[in-house]
Amino acid sequence: MSNNYLTKSELVFDTLKKRIISGEVEPGTELIISRISEEFNISPIPVREALKTLASEGFVEIEPHKSAKVAEFNLEKLHQIITIRAGLEGYAARLAVLHINELQFKALENIVKNMKEAMVKEDAESFNTDNLKFHRHLYQIPPYPMLYEMIIKVWDGGKWTRSVFAISPIRMKKSIEEHTRILEAIKDRDEDRVEKLVRDHRLNAGKELEKNFRKQ
Repeated sequence: MSNNYLTKSELVFDTLKKRIISGEVEPGTELIISRISEEFNISPIPVREALKTLASEGFVEIEPHKSAKVAEFNLEKLHQIITIRAGLEGYAARLAVLHINELQFKALENIVKNMKEAMVKEDAESFNTDNLKFHRHLYQIPPYPMLYEMIIKVWDGGKWTRSVFAISPIRMKKSIEEHTRILEAIKDRDEDRVEKLVRDHRLNAGKELEKNFRKQ
């Protein structure tokens, strides 16, 4: 019974998380427990548990004695996400230098090549997809799955803020330059430089997002 309960809660969590990240459910949308229970044909208990988990990851806001709602955009929250990501990702990249092999490095080079092609075509969506591939590939190289999981958790918590490349297409060119320097530092096995470049890369992208949202 316990496993069944957890399965139902996880199903609701995964489904709602995907809807929020994709934009299908917009910030500010009220999440009514009774309606979600009816949709999934389950009791309110696993729904409440799923909403609590979503709240712990920043996707949902829950006020006492009120229904939950999809978290609104918050500039301070975005700044925290960017700062935390910069530190975690820089460290993961540093560790990757110690463990990367030739095949893994070649894969990173190919991804950057695809990013350059997407930039020429002004295809922000493909560029963003390849950018995600580059970083996820890099951060999975060190034998520390808990670190990778921490990065992805913070990463997903900010996904609904939209892609910086769609907001600022000129950022694609700067991003290519930064990725190229990261590859060069990895090739040189320069741990300090890789960590700094990846941390600065994340902060630069974050500044573009923050600047854009301040204009709105």
